[in-house]
Amino acid sequence: MALDMAEVVRELVEILGATTVAALGGVQETRAVAQWMDKREPQRPNVLRFAFQLALMISPRKDGRVARSWFYGSNPQLDDGVPIYLLRDRSLEEIQQALIAAAREFAARDGHTS
Repeated sequence: MALDMAEVVRELVEILGATTVAALGGVQETRAVAQWMDKREPQRPNVLRFAFQLALMISPRKDGRVARSWFYGSNPQLDDGVPIYLLRDRSLEEIQQALIAAAREFAARDGHTS
């Protein structure tokens, strides 16, 4: 992705909201998210960039309602795991492939191409 991290964070906040982006970034306060948009480097840039990729796969029109439902919903493709919690609590290497597969399945079922 060609976007710089501040723009990735800005886009994620627009789609998922600052509280969700804070959780993805491994912090509890949205103040840190605002700092990331002001060019401070987040602690988990790869997770944020990957979450943005997933959000665009499942909701290419950047529909926050659809994206939030997917990120917070129990997913049978993930053994009923919830994507936001998997991204927050596990290493990216451990869950990346499963999340991509689940996002692709959702996008295909919803009529999107990825």
